[in-house]
Amino acid sequence: MLPAQTDVVLTSDGHWLAWVDQTQEKPRVIMYDLVAHKVQRAMALPERLKIRALSWNDTTTLLITLSETNKSGNAAQVSQEYFLTTAYDVTGGEGRMLPSANGRARAAEAAVYASLVRTHINKPHTVIMQSRIATHEAALSLLEVDTDTGAAQPIKYGAKLTVGWVVDRNGKPVAREDWDWIKGAYRLYAVEGESLREILRQDDNERPAVAGLLPDDSALVLLANRGRPHRAAWALPLNGAAPILLAEDPAGDIGGTLFDSYSGAPVAVFVEGTKSGIHWLDPAAQQRYEKVGHAFPGKDVDLYGWTSDGSRALARVESPSSPPVYYLIDFASHRADIAGEAYPKLSGVKLGEVRDITFKARDGTPIPAYLTLPPVHGSEPLPMVVLPHGGPQARDYPTFDWLAQFLASRGYVVLQPQFRGSTGFGEAFEKAGYRQWGGLMQDDVTDGVQAMIEQKIADPHRVAIAGMSYGGYAALAGAAFTPQLYACAISVNGISDLPGLLQEKIPSTLVPHWRVYSNTQADIETRIGTATDSRLSAKSPIRAVDAIRIPVQIIYGSGDGIVPNEQSERMAQALRSAGKPVTVVKLPDEDHWLSRSDTRLQMLTEMERFLKDHL
Repeated sequence: MLPAQTDVVLTSDGHWLAWVDQTQEKPRVIMYDLVAHKVQRAMALPERLKIRALSWNDTTTLLITLSETNKSGNAAQVSQEYFLTTAYDVTGGEGRMLPSANGRARAAEAAVYASLVRTHINKPHTVIMQSRIATHEAALSLLEVDTDTGAAQPIKYGAKLTVGWVVDRNGKPVAREDWDWIKGAYRLYAVEGESLREILRQDDNERPAVAGLLPDDSALVLLANRGRPHRAAWALPLNGAAPILLAEDPAGDIGGTLFDSYSGAPVAVFVEGTKSGIHWLDPAAQQRYEKVGHAFPGKDVDLYGWTSDGSRALARVESPSSPPVYYLIDFASHRADIAGEAYPKLSGVKLGEVRDITFKARDGTPIPAYLTLPPVHGSEPLPMVVLPHGGPQARDYPTFDWLAQFLASRGYVVLQPQFRGSTGFGEAFEKAGYRQWGGLMQDDVTDGVQAMIEQKIADPHRVAIAGMSYGGYAALAGAAFTPQLYACAISVNGISDLPGLLQEKIPSTLVPHWRVYSNTQADIETRIGTATDSRLSAKSPIRAVDAIRIPVQIIYGSGDGIVPNEQSERMAQALRSAGKPVTVVKLPDEDHWLSRSDTRLQMLTEMERFLKDHL
């Protein structure tokens, strides 16, 4: 099931809390009065809408990001997931769509295609958004939006290739990003009144991440390699001067940024790699973090929100073997009160032990991985589920993993290999996975299984392979190309036909939704290959059904907006036609991320039954 409580957020004055509550049949948003110690509002939104994020814009206005699935009527096409932002007051009343209709016929489209750029600007009851519809020639334009009425006023019009804006705390635009995803050309401009000045140009199919603005508004924070083996954080001066190194780590990429909600300034950057870390850019924020961290030894502490005066803060505390708990920290009284729990029924329950491990691939390359052992186990080899992550330009993290812990609770040891192609471990490691679907990336997964068998951790006769998205492809590939290694395979929203996927018809004006990790044509060919590449046909599990000799379970959501349903349906039909054992589970109205509690529970129930039967 989904976590019971998530997205706990605090107002700048410390008066109000809000969170997403999923303990009932329909998810709700709760607004809680910390002064009166009572629930102020409990809102159940329409069932078709999914709650994606919460944030306070001021002391009385809660912003809720929602999404709705527009299911495709054709299995060969993906569904569309539409996102919008709404504003609700703690005092009651209806929500406002941002930007709202204002009598314009296409304003609803403007809200669907709009996204927040900045909250907590110096102008009260106002946010800055960007939207591509109902603005100047459908360009991504910058809007000032009144959260009380939803009325929007254009600030700046973008160009056809504009993909992002940066504004200061007054809502004034300071930078614009343009990205030609077909040619792989990136431009970053400083905005000076009505003029633009180019401060960064790249034509190498790489799009750096603009992560914020320094407190003095003099430079942008950029996450990019710039010739280094790992992604680093840079200050890129708006005056056109050379970038200045802010932070780097020899063992991992800089993968994200922590912002101050009020100034908008980045206060820390997160280091990826086998173990996570933090580089602090703000001493005051670091001091707050260290005080809280000392109170929770052995846990991962994410101090992610605080009042404007710094007297109170929220912390998300977890470990790989304990689910997230949200704490409200009062620095004056030195108290930490529970504000929410992701899985309260697991409180006090012994969960699986998670280990950071490394195994050697067949070419000698060390491959990092996470190994989760069942809560109760002896020294004998155990049944194992190898769980390759999605992406493949993604990774697992040493935090609480609901699926790995679910499997461990059923007595399985779980291996999560960070195969080549995974992010966070350096540019060379990631690029080693290019054009290696079913090749080197799959070999790394295979070698991880062999290592666990050799170390007598896994029972060689009871190994399953399972995964979602790319992990679903890896599961099908394992069944097709190394069937002797596995007892069964489970694909969730997985890919079976690589040329078929690459031939998906997508308007040239849109960035393909399923190609979230690869959004230029040249980049797609670099990372995956072309639809006419015979090697991709050979690495497509649907073309190797005859080699499969183990039971396969195929699970997919009917509202998947990333992988077309036909990737699962055609694979299932091919297995049936070849007389192979296959079970199919269609999750109604579910998306790629398994965002609904009932269908996620259905998936876990069916997976548990399948593994019990075949492992």
